[in-house]
Amino acid sequence: MEQRDLVSRPRSVSRAPREEPQSSQNSEIDVLQFAELHFVAEQTAKHARCWEGQVDRPACLDFKAIWTCITPRMRELYVDRVKYVETKGWDWIYADYEGSLKCCVDFADFKALVDNYDGESHVPQDNVVKEEVDDRDVVPESMFVDQDEPEPEPRPEPRADFPDEDVATADSVEESPLECDIKIPANEEIVALENAVGKGVEILKKLYAIFSGSDAFGNEADWKAEIERTQRYACTEKVIIGLVGSTGAGKSSLINAILDEKNVLSTDCMRASTAVATEISYNQGATKYRAEVEFIERHEWERELEVLFEELLDHQDEVTRGAIPKNSDAAVALDKIKAVYPMLTPKDIFNASVANLMASERVTDLLGTTMGFEGDDPKAKGKRGRPKKSAKKQDADEHPDSASDTDTANQGIGLWPLVRVVRIYTKAPALATGAVLVDLPGIFDSNSARVAVAEDYMRRCSAHWIVAPINRAVDDKVARDLLGKNYKLQMQMDCAFNDMTFICTKTDDLAPTEVIHSLGLDLPAFNEVQQLPAKVEWLKNEINAFEKPKKTILSRLDWIETEIEELEERLTGDEFGCDVLEITPKRKKPHGSEPLEMPAIQEAGTTEIPMVEKLKNRFSDLKVQRKDLRSQLKHINEEMDSKVEELKELEDGKEKMEHSVIKSCIEARNRFSKQQIKRDFALEAAGCDYDELERNLPVFCVSTRAYQGLRGRADMAKLVGGFSELEETEIPLLQRHCVRLTEKAREESSRRFLTQLNQVLQSMKLWCLVSTATSDASEQKIKEIEADFESVFGGLTEAAEAHMNHFDSVARETVQVSIFNKLNRASRHAVVQFPEAVSRWNAPGNSGGLRWNTYKAICRRRGVYHKIDWNQDLARPMLDKIASSWKRTFTELLPHCLHHLKENLEAVVSQFHTQVIDSVKQGVPEKIRVQLQDTLVACRQTMGEQFRQAENWTMQEQKRINRTFAEAIAERLKETYQACASETGETLSQLVEKYSNMLITTGRGSLQRSTESAKHELGKLLDGQQAEVDRIIHNRLQRISKDYHRALIEPQIKLYTEEQIRMKSEVAKIVKEAEAELLLGHLLGGVRSS
Repeated sequence: MEQRDLVSRPRSVSRAPREEPQSSQNSEIDVLQFAELHFVAEQTAKHARCWEGQVDRPACLDFKAIWTCITPRMRELYVDRVKYVETKGWDWIYADYEGSLKCCVDFADFKALVDNYDGESHVPQDNVVKEEVDDRDVVPESMFVDQDEPEPEPRPEPRADFPDEDVATADSVEESPLECDIKIPANEEIVALENAVGKGVEILKKLYAIFSGSDAFGNEADWKAEIERTQRYACTEKVIIGLVGSTGAGKSSLINAILDEKNVLSTDCMRASTAVATEISYNQGATKYRAEVEFIERHEWERELEVLFEELLDHQDEVTRGAIPKNSDAAVALDKIKAVYPMLTPKDIFNASVANLMASERVTDLLGTTMGFEGDDPKAKGKRGRPKKSAKKQDADEHPDSASDTDTANQGIGLWPLVRVVRIYTKAPALATGAVLVDLPGIFDSNSARVAVAEDYMRRCSAHWIVAPINRAVDDKVARDLLGKNYKLQMQMDCAFNDMTFICTKTDDLAPTEVIHSLGLDLPAFNEVQQLPAKVEWLKNEINAFEKPKKTILSRLDWIETEIEELEERLTGDEFGCDVLEITPKRKKPHGSEPLEMPAIQEAGTTEIPMVEKLKNRFSDLKVQRKDLRSQLKHINEEMDSKVEELKELEDGKEKMEHSVIKSCIEARNRFSKQQIKRDFALEAAGCDYDELERNLPVFCVSTRAYQGLRGRADMAKLVGGFSELEETEIPLLQRHCVRLTEKAREESSRRFLTQLNQVLQSMKLWCLVSTATSDASEQKIKEIEADFESVFGGLTEAAEAHMNHFDSVARETVQVSIFNKLNRASRHAVVQFPEAVSRWNAPGNSGGLRWNTYKAICRRRGVYHKIDWNQDLARPMLDKIASSWKRTFTELLPHCLHHLKENLEAVVSQFHTQVIDSVKQGVPEKIRVQLQDTLVACRQTMGEQFRQAENWTMQEQKRINRTFAEAIAERLKETYQACASETGETLSQLVEKYSNMLITTGRGSLQRSTESAKHELGKLLDGQQAEVDRIIHNRLQRISKDYHRALIEPQIKLYTEEQIRMKSEVAKIVKEAEAELLLGHLLGGVRSS
C-alpha cells in the first residue's frame, strides 16, 4: 500500500510573515489532495476494523483508484470537510487532523502486512461504507460509494413511496453479524427417551458379550438373535419435508436460510437453478459437506431421447435455420441433447439416431451410477456435485477424443439432463434431529424419470411446505392458485392436509404506501415522514442563507490579511524600521506603568512622522476589522453548526421513522396474509374440520434477504429496511418449526426400541429367576405338566386366531362398503364426464384449449407435461366421489379395527395369564407371579407398538394405491397417446376430431380398468395387512409361550449346571442395573406426542 505518499502536506496557517500568498489554484489543489487523503485513510481504516481478527481477511482495495471514480457529490462532501476545518482558523488543527489520518493509514498498512501478506481475495465491496464523523459535520447517505453486488434473487427494492428516497434498504453493513440460535425448549420426555435409547444400546452390547462368551445353553435360549433383532430398532426415521412452489418462489433461497448457509443451493432469478429434486439432510460424517449425484438409468435416458428427437423433428426446418423460439419445446430438446453431446451440431443430431447417441460410452458409463463428493467448502460441491442447466454452455472444444472417459468435467458433458436426484448432507442445526428437506421442482418437469422421483418423495413426505411470494397471498384465491385441483385432491387422498405448512417469501418486497392504503393502516409515523422533506428543505435553505454573508466575510478577511501582511512588511522594513512590537496593538496598560519612549524619528519632527502614524493607525484598524470579521464568522459558523446539527438529528430521526413505517407495514401485511391463507385454505380443503384447519395451519412469512443480511453474508450484507433482529425475518421460527416436526418421529422410534428392549429385559429377568428344578419329576409327570400347559396355551391360540379372522373379515367388509361400492358408482360418473374433459382440451385457444404442438407434446409424454396431467384430469371426477370415504376408511375405520383387535388380544392374553398360573398345581412363588405380571405388561406394550407400525404401513400403502388410478389410465391410453404423437399430414381439425373420438372410446375402458386395478391393489393391501397382523400375533404367542413355560414349567422339570446358573446370575445383575438406570416402566407410561 502507498496511501502514505498519496499527497503532499497541505499549506498550514503560520503566524510568520509569508513571502507571497498562494494562488487560489494551488489552494484548490491542496484542498483536493487533502480530501483524497481523508477518503483513502478513512476507508482503509474502516477496512482494517471490519476485518480485524478474521483469518480469511482479504487484501485492502485500492482506495486511491476508487477516489478517481466516486461521484462528484461525494467528492464535494469530502472537500467540504477540508474547507470546514480550514474555516475554524485554528493553527493546530491541520497538523493534528493530518496526523490522525496518517496514523489511520499506517495502522491499516501494518495490519495488511501482518495479517494478509499473502491474501489475494477481494474485500466485499460493501465495505466502502459510512464512517462516523466529527459532531460538527453532517454526512449524507449519498457520499458513500454505492458498489452493491447483485442480490442472489434480484428484484426491485421495496419502495418507500416517500418523496426523497427509498426507505426499504438500510444504509450500511452491520458492524457484526447477528448470532443465530435455533434452540427451542427441549421436550424433556423425548430427551429422556433418547438418552434411554443410548444407554439401552450399551446394555444390549454387554448382554451380547456375555452370551457370545459361553455355550452353556447352546441353542436352547437364543438370546443373541433376540438382542440383534432389538438392536435394529435403535434408529430414528427420517422426517421428509417436501417443498413445492412455482419457479421464482424462492425455495432455494429459503432452504439456504434454513440451513444458515449462503449458497448450498444455487439461486438464480433468471431461470430455475435447481432443475432436479434435491434432498438435504444432516451430515453425520467428519467433513462439513457431503453430496451424492444419482444419474438416471439407461432405459430412462433412451426413452427421453426418443421424446426429444420427436420434438426436434416436428420443427426440423426452424432448428436447422436456428430460428426456433427460445423457450419452445424444440429449443429445450435441442439444449438437452447438446448439453450431453456438446460436439454435435443440429445437422449432426438430425443425421443421428437414438441408438447412435446411446452408443457413446462416456455418457452411458454415467447412467445408473452415483457420484460422491465431500469436503468443507460448499463452493467445491456447488461446482462439481450440483449439476445445473448452465453446464450446457461449456465449450465443446474442451473434449478431445483422447480424453479419459472418467473425467466428464474435461469432456464438457452437461450432466443436468442425466441427473435423477441430488443428495446434500450438511451440518445444519435445523436438520440435526432428523429432518430432511426436499426441493421438488421436478413435479412439473418434462423428464419422466425426475417426475417419478418427485412423485415418490411426495408419497413419502411427512410434511408438505407450500412456498409462494407473499404478494400472491393478498389474493383471496391464494390456496386455489397455489395448490391446484389435482394437488388438493392428492393431499386429501393422502390424508395430508394436517401435515401442510404455508410459507410466504419475500416479505421485504413491498411498497409502504400501497400496503397502508390497501390495509387501511393508521401510521402517524408515515404522516411525519411525509412532512419531513419540507422541514429538511427549510433547514437547508436556512443553512444556504448563511453562505452568502459567510463568503463575503471570507473574501473580506482574505483581502484584510493581504493588507495586513503588506503593511507589516513596509513598517518593519528598511523604509521605516519599526520594531514588530511597535506595530502590534497595545494591550490595556496596567495601572502606574510608564509610557514607552518614542522613536527618535518622532523627535526629528520630519515629514515622515504623519505617514508612519497613518500607516500604524491603518494597521491597527485592519487588525480590529479582522477581529470583528472573525467574530462574525464564528457567529455564522455557530449558527450554521446549530442548523446542521438540527438537520442531522432530523435525518437520523427520519431513518428511524422510515424503519418504523416499513416494519409496521411488513408486520401488518404478514398478519393479514396469515389470516387470509388460513381462511382460504380451510375453505378449499374439502372434507376437513374447517375450524381446526384455520386454527392450526402453520403459516410463516419470511425474508431470506433480510436474514442473510443480518447474518453478515459477504455479498448480502446490505441490510433490508424494516428488519433489525433475526426473529423479525421469521427464519428462526421456521428453523424451530423444522425441528419440532421431527419430535413425533423421534418419540415413536425411541418408544419402539425401548418397548422391544423392555420386552427382552423382562423375559431375561424371568428366565434368570429359575435356577434349578424344585423336584425330581418322572417322565410321565413331565408329560402331564407339559400337556396341561399346552392345553391352556392352545385355548389362547384359538382365541387369538378367531379374533384375527374376525378382524380380517371386518376390514374387508369396511373396504367393500366404504370404497368398492362407491367406486363403482364413481366410475360410471367419470365415464359420463369423460367427453366433457376431452372437449376442454380440444377447445379453441381463446377458450382454454390446447395448441396442436402442446397436444402432441402431452401425448409424447403419455399425458403428463409440465402442469398438465390428462390422466389425473380423467381420474379426478371419480376420485372426487370417493375422496372423503377413502380418507375416512384409512384414518378412522381401519385404525379402529386394529385398535379393537388389540383390545381383544390383550383380553385373551390376560385371561391366559390367570388360567396358566392357576393350572400349576404346586403353586407359583410370589416373585414369579410379580415378574410374570411385568412381562405381561411388556407384552401388551410391544403388541401395541407393532400394531401402530402396521397402521403406518397401511397408510403408506394407500398413498401408493390411490395413485394407481391415474397410472392405470395412462397405461390403458398408452397406444392412443403414441398414435396421436406420431400423426402428421392431416389438418388440425381432422386430427383433433380423430383423436378426440379415439380418446373417448379408449378412455371409457381405461376408467373401468383403473377401478379394477385399484380394487386389486386394495385387495393386496388387505392381504398384506392380514399377513402383518398374523406375524405380530404369531411372534407374540411364541414369546408368551417361551416366557410362561420358563417361569412355570421349567422349575418343575429342568435341572441347570453350575455354569448355567453362574451365567444367569451375571445376566440378572446386568438386567437389575438396567432397570434401575433406565426406569422403563416410567418412560413407557408417559404421554405420547400428538
